[in-house]
Amino acid sequence: MKKVTLYTSKSCAHCQAAKQFFDTKKIAYRLCDIGTPRGRKEHAALGARGVPVIKIGDRVLHGFSVKAVEQALK
Repeated sequence: MKKVTLYTSKSCAHCQAAKQFFDTKKIAYRLCDIGTPRGRKEHAALGARGVPVIKIGDRVLHGFSVKAVEQALK
């Protein structure tokens, strides 16, 4: 399975939906809070401005879409 990283902030409803999706589907992921110095640095390196940002393998998804996530996981 491809490595999954979810970049989030604590107050983001779409981030919560993404977490719930991964948990429900039992997909292992690394959670990266952009409120931390390390999280901000990683998030900026992706050229991202908002959250959620989901990195699946080498693919970076801006925002949460079940269809896009499922396609990236294939």
